[in-house]
Amino acid sequence: MFQWLLLKENALSAAENTVWKESALRIILFSGLLLELVIGTFSVIDAMKVGAYYVLALVLGFFVALMVAVYSAIRRPIIGSAILIATIYAAAFCIVYFVRDTEIAKLGIMFVYTAPLIARIFFGSRLALGLMLINVFPFLLLVFDVPLPRYPSLSSSMPQAHAYIEALLFLFFNVCLPLGVFRLLHALDVAIKRQRTASAELESSHAQYQEIFENAGGAILLCDAQARILKANSQADTMVGRRHGNLTSLFALLAHKRKDGSEKLAADILALQPGQEFQTRDGRLIVIESIAPTAEQHYIVMLRDISQIRRIQEALDRSKERESFLSSHDQLTQLPNRDLLLQQVQGALTSMAARASRRQMALVVLRLDSIKYVNDAHGSFAGDGMIVAFATSLRRLLPADSLCARLRSVVFCFTIESNLDSGDVIPKIEHIRASLPDQITVGREQHRVQFSMAVAFSRPGETSGDELLQRGKIALDAARQSGSQDVAVFDDEAAQQIRRRLNIEQAIVMALRDDELRLVYQPKVTQEGEIVGLEALIRWRSPTLGEVSPAEFIPVAENCGAIHFVTAFVIDHACAYIRQTLDTSGRCLPIAINLSAFDIVRAEILSVVNAACEKYRISPNYLEFEITETGLVGNEHLAIRHLEALNDQGYAITIDDFGTGYSSLQKLSRFPTKSIKIDQSFVAQIGISEKSELIIRAVVSLAKILSCTTVAEGVETLVQEKFLKAIGCQFFQGFYYYPPMEFQQVNQLLQGRG
Repeated sequence: MFQWLLLKENALSAAENTVWKESALRIILFSGLLLELVIGTFSVIDAMKVGAYYVLALVLGFFVALMVAVYSAIRRPIIGSAILIATIYAAAFCIVYFVRDTEIAKLGIMFVYTAPLIARIFFGSRLALGLMLINVFPFLLLVFDVPLPRYPSLSSSMPQAHAYIEALLFLFFNVCLPLGVFRLLHALDVAIKRQRTASAELESSHAQYQEIFENAGGAILLCDAQARILKANSQADTMVGRRHGNLTSLFALLAHKRKDGSEKLAADILALQPGQEFQTRDGRLIVIESIAPTAEQHYIVMLRDISQIRRIQEALDRSKERESFLSSHDQLTQLPNRDLLLQQVQGALTSMAARASRRQMALVVLRLDSIKYVNDAHGSFAGDGMIVAFATSLRRLLPADSLCARLRSVVFCFTIESNLDSGDVIPKIEHIRASLPDQITVGREQHRVQFSMAVAFSRPGETSGDELLQRGKIALDAARQSGSQDVAVFDDEAAQQIRRRLNIEQAIVMALRDDELRLVYQPKVTQEGEIVGLEALIRWRSPTLGEVSPAEFIPVAENCGAIHFVTAFVIDHACAYIRQTLDTSGRCLPIAINLSAFDIVRAEILSVVNAACEKYRISPNYLEFEITETGLVGNEHLAIRHLEALNDQGYAITIDDFGTGYSSLQKLSRFPTKSIKIDQSFVAQIGISEKSELIIRAVVSLAKILSCTTVAEGVETLVQEKFLKAIGCQFFQGFYYYPPMEFQQVNQLLQGRG
């Protein structure tokens, strides 16, 4: 019941604010109903005693009216309120009209004084004011003691009517109405408490908002439609250069030009768009992150300072540009590198082919040959300086449309375009060559400039820059081999030879791995024809290259650094043959092995030889090493020291191809040699060239002076044999006696002669 009367304030939303009205209405109606029930019952009993039956009708009428009002208060509170006011005026009228005693009747008019209060509570001020005006009329009746209207047939009054009316007034004014007002005051107290709580929460929320607004991690401004700054956090003030609290237009604080270059800004907030960049008067670069309208037709503008980010981005862009430049250019000379040159050449060739023009491209390749001497004498810093100076001079001499690049350390390249039928390309290239400096000054030193130059021409319809460059490199190799200072032009025959060398270089390591190399042995005989030794000769039959002569692949192996593997192969297989022969027959002839000039200066050459001998358990006197005179050129002291070490270990040393080198007698006197081999080029001229015969006589005489034996190689005729025997040559080698043979053939030969 109390829950029904005292509705809780949270039953409805605070915005509607009608809970307390309904509760007060129910309290007044319900208490009035109880009042009507109690007082009405007693008044009806007394009225029946005196025959005032109209009282029963009035009581029942008011009871029904209040019941209807209570019911309406549940369904439609506004109707219940209207019925309550109407009941009050009806009660006042009935008391005045049906009570005979004037003094008591006047008490009924007091009921109407409560109507404006109830009207204000439930209907508002207008109805309350209206009722207050209406209540003036009954008041005037009392003031001027105007006779009140009476029920005509009323002849007697109830003895307790005064008590009933007093009780009715007392209970209505002291119970019903106060209870309703109490409910109103309670609601007011609750509202005040709620307001205080809401105010405290609002203050806390405002403080939080202020903190968030101030420390949101970004610059925030509140602007009106004309872009005037109404509020801004400290970050925004600092960013746009605004004094705190100053009502300034946002546009007035920005530079007059946007970063995109457009002119003065429109003074309207709608002119701003997210993502636009602006510059403040102190040079900051800011970007509009977002613009959001508020309920008050204001706009929240979020800014971000991107000055540092933009500087980093610009630095990153410069770094990327630099990285891109370095990836396509030579860092030392700033010239394009090989990859960029190939792209440019391929683009130019493709364009020529697409236009089917009668144009050709001359690709010139240069090699700065003198740089090695500069590096060795003055260091790499001087060498780099010379390369830069040479590149600068070269670029200055070229036509504007020429492509120029540094292919690798000392190799440069440039292009010249011309008509197919034009003959001025070579003269232009020769002019560039002649114009290049003979000397370059680096620091305080002048260095002589020596270079090789070659040219290759594009072919009609050709689009491959790589093929053109490859032909240029082949032509440059040919120029370097020729030693000529002229500009070498690509030649197909020279290209074929160079390709052959490249194929040999690529295949030689595979040949060692796949056992394509083998040894053959050529006997060495005395004047009586007795075999006293063998020379191990290497042979190579390649599945792809066919028979490859040692004269062809040994120089290639020396140039590419594979000669050490070849020498190790020969030493190992020769020692294996010696071991096999000793195990089979108990004796073996000494075997001569040729050493390259690159092998002689190897620090580990003695350990390689000793390791092979230890591996196959053979004595050093079974091995003899042949070295050409050219092997002493270069690091002479190191070569002689290593040969002396071999000689001290018991390995015999022979000078091979004597007479073809440039050794002096002083060198020969220091050379730990056991024997001298006369080169076959001199032997072949016996009976033909008198000079060759004189040289051979001199060599034999020199060998006797040096206490060395002599071996003539390449003996192929009887005439050659007779001459050599006549002058005292001791040993012979050549097809006149025995050709190089496989080891099985040699063993059969030795067994047959034994």
